[in-house]
Amino acid sequence: MSAARGRRPWIALALLGAPVLVAVLGPWAAAGSPSAQGALPSRPPGDGHPLGTDVLGRDVLWLVLHGGASVLGSALGALLVGAVVGVPLGLLAAGERRALDESVMRGLDLLLAFPGLLVLMTLAATGHREWYWLVAVAGVLQVPAVARLVRGAALAPSAQTVVEALRMQGRGWAYVHLRHLARQLAAPLATDAAGRFSVVLYLLASANFLGLGLPPSSPDWAVLVERNSDALFTQPAAVLIPAGLLTCLCVGGNLLVDRALAGRREVRP
Repeated sequence: MSAARGRRPWIALALLGAPVLVAVLGPWAAAGSPSAQGALPSRPPGDGHPLGTDVLGRDVLWLVLHGGASVLGSALGALLVGAVVGVPLGLLAAGERRALDESVMRGLDLLLAFPGLLVLMTLAATGHREWYWLVAVAGVLQVPAVARLVRGAALAPSAQTVVEALRMQGRGWAYVHLRHLARQLAAPLATDAAGRFSVVLYLLASANFLGLGLPPSSPDWAVLVERNSDALFTQPAAVLIPAGLLTCLCVGGNLLVDRALAGRREVRP
């Protein structure tokens, strides 16, 4: 059992590292244009096209190497939006004013009731298909969960004891919340962000797959899967490779989160 646990982080790092490296280093490794003169659409791997061509006659290898940047950047951007908005709201709800706590949490409950894909469909129907709208909405949809986590951690008995002691010493709200509580919340927020990354990635990939996000000409991996799904049997590389990279990204992130939680459980007295 211990040997299996010891190998698990390396498996997770390998699964997560492969798509991350492709996303980060791919644009520098692939130069030129994805379109080749005279290239036929949905051609299998051959000379000049190691992974074949897509439905538009573009080189699949070039598209795969350039499509991860939007996937990784959008997911991280949405996580950042959720944290920037959710952490202050959670700290505000954990304050001394009961009425403010109820107002903030009931407002977040209302936001939590909206299905993510329905919100993105409404956004696309109004003509807002730019990537920053997609990232902003996906990030705002994560705010209720982040705020609840912060509020719960800030209201924990151990945290409240230290907060009361600091207030008796004359420390202000900014010192107590932004310095002391922020350090205590760093570990649970990091663990939650790692797990939430898969949730955000699934939401963004689903939106792009359904045509609610990036334009059809984008090299985004989810867009590639959607655009080439009809040619799965004639040109499987255009579908299976970007789908596999998305899967590795989700599975690797989940395994790392599980390992981090297991490590915290082992060191807990």
